[in-house]
Amino acid sequence: MFSPKKMRRSPVSRTRGFDPAESPQVRRIIFTAALVVGLAFSALLGRLWYLQLLQGEHFREQSENNRIRLVDVPPRRGLIFDAKGRLLADNRPAFTLAAVPEDVPDWEQLGRRLQSLVGITPEDIQRARRAARSQPPFKPIRLRSHLDREQLALLETFRYELPGVKVLVEYRRAYLNPLPAAHVVGYLGEINQRELEKVPRSLYRMGDFVGRYGLEASRERVLHGRRGAKQVEVDALGRELAVLQELEAKPGHDLVLSIDLDLQLAAAKALGEEAGGVAALNPKTGEVYCLYSSPSFDQNSFITGLSAAEWETLSKDEKHPLKDRAISGAYPPGSTYKIITAAAGLAEGVITPETTFFCSGEIPFGRRTYKCWAYKKGGHGSVNLHKALRESCDVYFYRVGMRLGVERLAKYARAFGLGRPTGVPLPHEAKGTVPDGKWKRQRFGEPWQDGETLSLAIGQGFTQATPLQLARMVAVVANRGRLVTPTLVKKVIPPGAAEPVPEPPGLSSKVPVDPKHLEIIHQGLVAVVNEPGGTARRARLPGIQVAGKTGTAQVVSLAFFKSFGKEENVPWRFRDHALFVAYAPAEDPTIAVAVVVEHGGHGGSDAAPIAHAVLEAYFGLDKLDQAGKEAKEKTTAAAQAGGAARETAGRAPVSGDSGAH
Repeated sequence: MFSPKKMRRSPVSRTRGFDPAESPQVRRIIFTAALVVGLAFSALLGRLWYLQLLQGEHFREQSENNRIRLVDVPPRRGLIFDAKGRLLADNRPAFTLAAVPEDVPDWEQLGRRLQSLVGITPEDIQRARRAARSQPPFKPIRLRSHLDREQLALLETFRYELPGVKVLVEYRRAYLNPLPAAHVVGYLGEINQRELEKVPRSLYRMGDFVGRYGLEASRERVLHGRRGAKQVEVDALGRELAVLQELEAKPGHDLVLSIDLDLQLAAAKALGEEAGGVAALNPKTGEVYCLYSSPSFDQNSFITGLSAAEWETLSKDEKHPLKDRAISGAYPPGSTYKIITAAAGLAEGVITPETTFFCSGEIPFGRRTYKCWAYKKGGHGSVNLHKALRESCDVYFYRVGMRLGVERLAKYARAFGLGRPTGVPLPHEAKGTVPDGKWKRQRFGEPWQDGETLSLAIGQGFTQATPLQLARMVAVVANRGRLVTPTLVKKVIPPGAAEPVPEPPGLSSKVPVDPKHLEIIHQGLVAVVNEPGGTARRARLPGIQVAGKTGTAQVVSLAFFKSFGKEENVPWRFRDHALFVAYAPAEDPTIAVAVVVEHGGHGGSDAAPIAHAVLEAYFGLDKLDQAGKEAKEKTTAAAQAGGAARETAGRAPVSGDSGAH
């Protein structure tokens, strides 16, 4: 019989003895999963091993570089002072807009924003990026210098919209007396790529300013200094958070010049709008006191940058203000050359102080007649050397030149320093010209003509000299026979030094002329200024004896000059040059001066007063004159006030008549 108990089975009994993990399919799945996990962990461990052990140093360095940057610190440029300690070239803070390339995510967007804020065009940015393409990406690229206050305010306001942009505080040159001292001090310009390739990278970088002219150029390495650096911590936007380490920049050396600003100002005022050059030096040491060229220019405009129109105006000016006429202007010396002719004649024995020639106002030679400048009919009459120098008689020196010949004249001209650079430490100095037979054959392929010697003997013809050469020439007479080398720097002051380092004096050489002959010429030069009939009476100083020599150098032939009728009708470029050389005090000279007024007229009337003004400033007579004028004005004012008071006191007081009624 069927029993229900036999038919019912327990569920446990059906699964007893079955283990899913023992199933082959499940085991394969578990094995595969374990293998994948194991491989993944192995790959991760291998990558960690590669990054941390093999490449750890590399990524550590990159991380540090992202956090720490090396910032360049340019040096402070050395200052320039005049002989009395007045500052001529200073350094002033200036603000420069720059961008760090690796911090700029989008140059086009940045360009549009900067153009709207400060007017920098995309072309400006591209040009700056091209110029700095060789520098590391963490180095800032200079986009614009000399930001004004309004531009600074805008950049600061929107700084968070300008990633990578920073404002650099840099020092820029500032010239405190730009016009009077422009040519001698010089100016700076930004270094270009070609120049950068020739100088040490440790000294110069793109964006630096270097000397382009004057002492700024010739003393560049002394003035520039040595750059420094600092390590700074920056944030993600490139902003500096802290300075970690710093190597201080070493400033450039300061220069103390022999130039006296008072003399520069006096020369500038006296020359006015005329073109010309003035040079003054110590005839014993060669220290240059004045080196002025007119017209001048503002050096500061080269720092801030000249526009194309400004540069065109400056470069095309008829009077060439960028030319340093004091050392680069070469002019016929005119009658100032008669000093050399007289010295050569005495030294070679072709004349004595007593030798006389008769001047009728002209001298025939060959098919020509050579005129004397004589202002009176019949010429100068019987003339010895003293009178010839005093009255500048051309006929006398024609005769001396004929006896000497061109070769001996050239010999003494070179001995007096003409025809070669003076050695003044400035670039672009002209050497001038001392002609002789060999020079003419090389220059023109023709032999020397005897008639040309006559012109040469009075400083006309092919001879050319600079104002500084003429000052050195007359200094030979002042110091009785030594040719000095001009110097401009008196002392150099190293950074942090307690005492300045004096510059060595310039070299000097002996001129082959007996001092007793130079004494004779000296007496003639004293007569030029101080005796009746002298051609330079306008150079006299109260209480100080001046010796000098006038000169007038023709630019065109006399016939062409006279074709215009009156002198004032002659165009400026055809007028004569006016020259004057002098020294004082005559008995013991401490200053020698040369003045050239380009197309200025006559030496005695136009150049001598300029030398007079420079000598006045040197001896302080201009201040005495000013003090005297002020005292006289005060005395006059006091007298007028006293007279008014006496007049008021002398009147009878008026009572109130209306009250009497």
